Amino acid sequence: MFFNFINYFRGFAILLIVIGHLFGTVKVFNYANPQLNTLFTKSVFSLISGGTGLFVFISGFLFHHVFYKRGFNFKKFLHNKFKNVICPYTFVITPVIFFELFFNPRYQKLYSTKLQLLKTLFLSYYSGTMLLATWYIPFACLLFISSPLFIKFIELKKYHKRIIFFLMILAGFVHRPAHDFTVNVFQALIYFSPIYCLGIYISMEKESFFKKFQDKSYIFGLLTIAILILQIYTGKFLNSHKSILIYKGFDLVIFQKFFMCLYLVLFFNKFEKYFSDSCKKTFDILAEYSFPIFFIHNYIIQFLYPALGLERESGYLGLVLLTISTLVLSIAFAYTVKSIFKKNSRYIIGG
Repeated sequence: MFFNFINYFRGFAILLIVIGHLFGTVKVFNYANPQLNTLFTKSVFSLISGGTGLFVFISGFLFHHVFYKRGFNFKKFLHNKFKNVICPYTFVITPVIFFELFFNPRYQKLYSTKLQLLKTLFLSYYSGTMLLATWYIPFACLLFISSPLFIKFIELKKYHKRIIFFLMILAGFVHRPAHDFTVNVFQALIYFSPIYCLGIYISMEKESFFKKFQDKSYIFGLLTIAILILQIYTGKFLNSHKSILIYKGFDLVIFQKFFMCLYLVLFFNKFEKYFSDSCKKTFDILAEYSFPIFFIHNYIIQFLYPALGLERESGYLGLVLLTISTLVLSIAFAYTVKSIFKKNSRYIIGG
């Protein structure tokens, strides 16, 4: 069964990810000294950044609703993910790896022998960190490989909420992994697993969940804002990246995104019927092209805009305009590739 609210949610999630990656381009946010940003900018930045959590929630929901319900086949599942995730990832990440390693002096300092070069090539591919968003793919691969664990979670008779609570506390101490060549995908799995399990659980209990909370979605909205206020008060409104072995306090971002996911899934389920046709069409297009946008927008933001001189202080108006142009250019490119390669386009751009 196809759910419009999840489709709209996915379109909204990719929108937040693109906006989050444009903050540095338009110089809206002061990364050098985050505390100097205005209260409004801190709030907007914190709510928009970290949109990965929303995608993880949706993935968990669909893992149960689609793959588990139709009869989970681990081998077939991994084969499908290899074609639709690993292949486009390889196609997208390879050009930037070779360009940076062989033409960027900054990366050439990392190797002086062939063995070091091979090691750097491997770590570049393994981490996915040469582009803005592709670090997510190596983590997602580990998530796919861990599917039997999530099948066990689904098939438990009880304790689902207790497990999610325990994983949330663990994630609070673990934080996101350091964003470098040695990015710890196992740490990312620990950090995002409660959000993934939450998506699974909401799919499992959607009827009772919507019945109980449909008119009380404001509770999760208020909890999201309350945590945001705490983040700003404590100065912890940025995504926190660290080594798993280093103690760096308690991460609040994961809790904000936890309650944001609950609020948004209720919001889109309740209000989708009130959306205008143009609004529905926009979300449908964003959802349909979400994975190609995820891959393509990296090149537009990292290479095209700097080449055009658009990487400058242009404020929130620039943020809006560049968000629109990034989405339009990404979709136009994806549409062209799909028109040429038909079904095989999924191996190139993921859709």
